[in-house]
Amino acid sequence: MTTFVALPDIHNNPEALKRISRPLYDADVVLLVGDMTNGNMSHLMRLFAILEDYTETVFAVAGNLDTDRMSVYLAREGIGLHRRHIVFDDIVLSGVGGALPFAGKFVFSEEEFAGFLDNTQEDIRTSLPQVLMCHQPPHNTLVDRVSSGHHVGSRAVRAFIERVQPMVCFTGHIHEAAGVDRIGQTVIINPGPLWQTNSYGFAEIVDGKLLTAEIRQA
Repeated sequence: MTTFVALPDIHNNPEALKRISRPLYDADVVLLVGDMTNGNMSHLMRLFAILEDYTETVFAVAGNLDTDRMSVYLAREGIGLHRRHIVFDDIVLSGVGGALPFAGKFVFSEEEFAGFLDNTQEDIRTSLPQVLMCHQPPHNTLVDRVSSGHHVGSRAVRAFIERVQPMVCFTGHIHEAAGVDRIGQTVIINPGPLWQTNSYGFAEIVDGKLLTAEIRQA
């Protein structure tokens, strides 16, 4: 059994992690799904200092309000999953950071997203279950709808999910679109910012099968 806790959009509120100290302790893997900061490297260091008290296994991607420097730092530390994958407990963990052009500088076009997502699949054993974390949500879902009602997700991300069908995709970026949806067999989860929604994403995989995928309250 492998359990995941997923947290998007922490921004400059790392102290909110203390609300979920027990779930962080209990999880096998903690996933930081972008916008860990508002661009301040000292806030990123504070975030990891807090996490060190609760977990040993963290993987992350940068969000649009994080920076290239942060993405490089994550890669250097061996925990960054932007444009790549790792295998943990016979589960493929893959990731893509950034967002479509919006606030911040860590942003990409649809064409770039398509290429980045393809990068994550290089040399994967297709028989393994897969968990995707992508800060930019897929288009036309419950988790990419802004307050005006418009869907602002990525068509490239949606096309990738339709084709690859990871067991679960953890996403974020759109704060007001916290929720759970499906694309085919893939469960899409945007728990919203912990400091705002008081919730986090959770998944449990047992013997290669997705047993639980949901939003849990702190």
